[in-house]
Amino acid sequence: MEVYCPICSGRNTAQLLPTFQGRCVTSQMFFCNDLIINNRYCKDCGFIFNAAGTRGIESTLYTPENWKPKPPVLSFGAKTVSLQERALQNFSQMVPFAPSGSLLDFGAGTGAFLRAFHQAYPAWELTAMEPGGGISSLENLPLKNIFNGSYKELDTDERFDAIVVMSVLEHVSDVLDALRWIRKRLKPLGVLYMQHPNFEAMPGDLLCADHVNKLTPAHTAALCDHIGLSALHVRRSGSMFEMVCRRSEAQPLKPDVEGNIHMAKTCEHAAVKTIEAVNNAVNSARDTGGKAAIFGASPIGVMSAIMLACQEKIACFVDENPNNWGLEQEGIPIVGPDMMADLGITDIALAISPVYWEQVAKKLSQYSVTVHIPILN
Repeated sequence: MEVYCPICSGRNTAQLLPTFQGRCVTSQMFFCNDLIINNRYCKDCGFIFNAAGTRGIESTLYTPENWKPKPPVLSFGAKTVSLQERALQNFSQMVPFAPSGSLLDFGAGTGAFLRAFHQAYPAWELTAMEPGGGISSLENLPLKNIFNGSYKELDTDERFDAIVVMSVLEHVSDVLDALRWIRKRLKPLGVLYMQHPNFEAMPGDLLCADHVNKLTPAHTAALCDHIGLSALHVRRSGSMFEMVCRRSEAQPLKPDVEGNIHMAKTCEHAAVKTIEAVNNAVNSARDTGGKAAIFGASPIGVMSAIMLACQEKIACFVDENPNNWGLEQEGIPIVGPDMMADLGITDIALAISPVYWEQVAKKLSQYSVTVHIPILN
């Protein structure tokens, strides 16, 4: 099957490892059967993408029946808050919100951002758009409008002072089409606030079936410029990035092709080495009569176990987010670090963002376990 770049429509693409076909996990912690991991980079424009995965089946996947909310993601820092609360804090620092106005949440999920926003700015009129199952959680919010569907189905002439897009563009088949839709719905002086996974810091996204677009701050800014959205501020925040844009004149697409391709290959290497770290933890535990675990209930952690066919040799996933504790992935329980001793864990592999490898390894040093960190040689 011939592969086309979803940005420039070019055919000059190259494959990135790892590849896979079969049962795949999504960012929402549920599984889809018979999917293909076929990650590529475009040699012409530098865009990094999964040519398969959930691309093209959004209308059947992102529905209330199939797309169920996952436990809230936390942002750790001086004070632990939800990812959405942290984003609101960061957005407000970059371009402060006026006392009143109109806001569209483009992919509102369960309304976590809208709740935080309404508490901080009660005079604003809020509109939510959400195609998935989180829609039921939005009914108790003071919303002007609520739409259960994708942007392609929402025919509105309303213009907004602000549009918020959080962890959405990595899912859509046509990023430029989505950005053009957003631009059209901004008022002339309206502001677009975005937060998305930063592929530079999340090479494990190569094994996340529904993150079909591997977004980076620089390349996303180039895409925005191309359709007439100028980036006012860009901020990297852990494994995420935030960007604030205003309407501008459309520009020719001028991405850093060589830089993005180099970064794609670096992430490929990190992903492959993460799978190797899981394998090393399993083998080490076997050789010493111990038990292996994976740190991070993440797509690459789960997919490593599936690809290595070692699910029965993984005693647990260890995760710092208490909202995940008590859940399971592939029949493997998710527990907090303090449960490792009770489960007899001797070896643990890090399947998380490289941004946190050193920090997490240091935290795990207080436990009697061997930490297997991906080796990037």
